[in-house]
Amino acid sequence: MIRNLVQTSAMISELAATTKEAALKELLAAAGEAGAFPESAHKSLSRRLFDREAIGSTGLGNSVAVPHVKGEDVKGVSLVMARCRSGLEWQAIDGRPVHVFFMLVSPTNDPEAHLQCLRWIASLARNSDFRRFLLDAGCEDAMRDLLLEMSVKSSERK
Repeated sequence: MIRNLVQTSAMISELAATTKEAALKELLAAAGEAGAFPESAHKSLSRRLFDREAIGSTGLGNSVAVPHVKGEDVKGVSLVMARCRSGLEWQAIDGRPVHVFFMLVSPTNDPEAHLQCLRWIASLARNSDFRRFLLDAGCEDAMRDLLLEMSVKSSERK
């Protein structure tokens, strides 16, 4: 499942956003453009995404954030991975700016798939080599290749 998620994910080599709110909008727009959900679901997903972030920051620490949202009109789990080399203030648990973003968009009727993806992302967030290699990756293809490599390593551990 993780390998397929990575192969179909959207990549943003450098976020244009300079604020948390703008980043959330940019990430959700990228998910929509990649076909994660129908245009008719954008408004409700956006509201849910901002409501989720208001409950508590999705900044995991180690310069990684995982904004995530579920919706009824979402067919399957989708991923958008993005970088911001300069970093964005995200109210992360360690107080540091966020440079790496994983946005998950999931259907409400598949909580196990959503949790499996969150567990995988959390393991990546703890991997300092992954974070360093991702920030050094030259382009979106190199970012995806790194994620694919990490998805293979993840499945080998099981």
